[in-house]
Amino acid sequence: MLNPQQHSAVTYCDGPLLVLAGAGCGKTRVITEKIAHLIRSKKTTHHSIFAITFTNKAAKEMAQRAGKMINLPDGERLNISTFHALGMRIIREEIKHTPYRFGFSIFDSSETHNIIKDLLPKGTKREQINQVQWQISSWKNEGLKADEFDSSFALAQSIYQHYQKRMIDFNALDFDDLILQTLLLLENNDQVLERWQDKMKFVLVDEYQDTNASQYKMLKLLVSKYRNLICVGDDDQSIYGWRGAQAENLSILKQDFPDLKVVKLEQNYRSTQTILSAAFDVIRNNPHEFKKKLWSDLNRGDLIKVSTFNTPEQEAIQLSADINYHQTLSSCPFKNFAVLYRSNHQAKLIEQVFRTGNIPYVMSGGRSFFDYVEIKDLMAYIRLLCNPKDNSAFLRIVNVPRRGVGSSSLAKLAQSAESKRISYFKAANNTELLSLLPTRAAQKLKEFQRNISKLQAKVLAGINADKIVDELINDIDYIHWIEQTSKDKVSKHNRTKLVKDFQNWLKAFTKDKDMNLIDAAAQITLQTNKEDSNNDDAIQIMTIHASKGLEFNHVFLIGVEEGILPHRNSIEEETVEEERRLMYVAMTRAMQNLNISYIRKRKSRYGDDESFDAGPSRFLDELPKRYISGYGVVKKENEEEKKAKKLSHLAAMKAMLK
Repeated sequence: MLNPQQHSAVTYCDGPLLVLAGAGCGKTRVITEKIAHLIRSKKTTHHSIFAITFTNKAAKEMAQRAGKMINLPDGERLNISTFHALGMRIIREEIKHTPYRFGFSIFDSSETHNIIKDLLPKGTKREQINQVQWQISSWKNEGLKADEFDSSFALAQSIYQHYQKRMIDFNALDFDDLILQTLLLLENNDQVLERWQDKMKFVLVDEYQDTNASQYKMLKLLVSKYRNLICVGDDDQSIYGWRGAQAENLSILKQDFPDLKVVKLEQNYRSTQTILSAAFDVIRNNPHEFKKKLWSDLNRGDLIKVSTFNTPEQEAIQLSADINYHQTLSSCPFKNFAVLYRSNHQAKLIEQVFRTGNIPYVMSGGRSFFDYVEIKDLMAYIRLLCNPKDNSAFLRIVNVPRRGVGSSSLAKLAQSAESKRISYFKAANNTELLSLLPTRAAQKLKEFQRNISKLQAKVLAGINADKIVDELINDIDYIHWIEQTSKDKVSKHNRTKLVKDFQNWLKAFTKDKDMNLIDAAAQITLQTNKEDSNNDDAIQIMTIHASKGLEFNHVFLIGVEEGILPHRNSIEEETVEEERRLMYVAMTRAMQNLNISYIRKRKSRYGDDESFDAGPSRFLDELPKRYISGYGVVKKENEEEKKAKKLSHLAAMKAMLK
């Protein structure tokens, strides 16, 4: 049941291929069908096919869909993962060829922030620490080592060199390193490169437009032998330039692979023709390397409604009323509605009005399960059990629960350990170093070191991850400590439940995998709670960035104003093209109805009472008048429209009175 273009993309197996897949054109189906075709036609085995995408959720869904099409032997799996998971796999399997050692840790952004803070002069402001951290990340995304370039930002370049040395000392990588260190390994070791080239005879890349320079360089090396690179993406949906993604990688692909075959998927199976035509008229104002125009054989559908409000409060109240009206009229589940916005601060009023009106909603991109203090504590314990040289983890939990080891004692221990070039954990059992500390602190550190060492022995013995963590929680009496330090019964209940949920989750996560703690820790680091969550029947509230890849019957796009969409930073930096792609992504999330709104005046976000003129976004002027109602169109309300508006307000009043 593939259309001709999809069939062409699936069956072409004679070299590099770019599939330009417009929004809602079935790109995931093409990838999964391609995997199945390669195996059925015996072009290769499933061992030699690697599919790469950007989120764990997308990788999981792709594996499930492809798995249903082919019969794999028991215990066999398809090679479908994120870029970072692939990098981690290569580094782990080739660890002896890297400066790292078995059992390395993966540091998150808060931990790398602390390392950079320690390397900078005391008293450095947080803003400058963040700037250095961002700059180092940017260089890594470009595939640059600290000694490979001259920079006007000399401080950041110097810190970069020391930072990498410190990370090697800690036997740790950050997320950017999972790509950069893999790239450096492949560039500098021909045997490793050839080994992985022979493993990866066919490489499929989803969301190709989101790749950065390091990821593309890594891909280019891996496919240079067999040249079977299949890239699926859409230049009009490249919206991650702020984190290093390069839409121009599409052009580079054409240059590096002159025999590149290009297949365009232009038939949309999601949206009405009205929505598609309007979105096209917006996005065509951007320059394009490859021309395409989406079409649909669905009905033309309703006009796009554009509304104007004097204040954000009016916008939120009318939004609530409109959703109530649609939901009451059509009995459409709440989960079929989405509210999209450019920046997180726009959600506050929407949440308040929805809560007042008892309207169920779920905010995507909220606080992750792994962001809670209790879970971070347990993860730090796990990291230390897996990697005794993880000084960051040691410092986090050596006094959790409290053991009476003061910060001055820890500072002395750290200084002494670094002078002897040993880890803090090893120093905690060094008689010479402990003699420099107060007796009680030395005794507690030695006791802590002894207890953790017992559990580390069980980790090395390969005992299941969940059993070790259960024993750890009992040994440190963590639940009792939570009960003692909670401010009230509600806090105690919630914090205790977090720990129990983590234990149950870990048990389920490692079930049937016979997974040791080292493997589990590496996988957990790459997990995100929001990707695995299942939402009930509730309106989806999210940023446009978070909505990419999703679809909803009814979409409300709010705050479409100059300075918001496009964002004022993009106007100043002349990067409005990416903001236009954001507008395009937002519009093409809608299947049946699209409602757009903007505010005439907004209050300053800095806490004062001043207001400023907002006004419509330039993107609204790019919408063709024949596809919209309410913006630049003089139209008399007929009796049916008046009646609908009254019903809408009545529904809103009823909801607020409940």
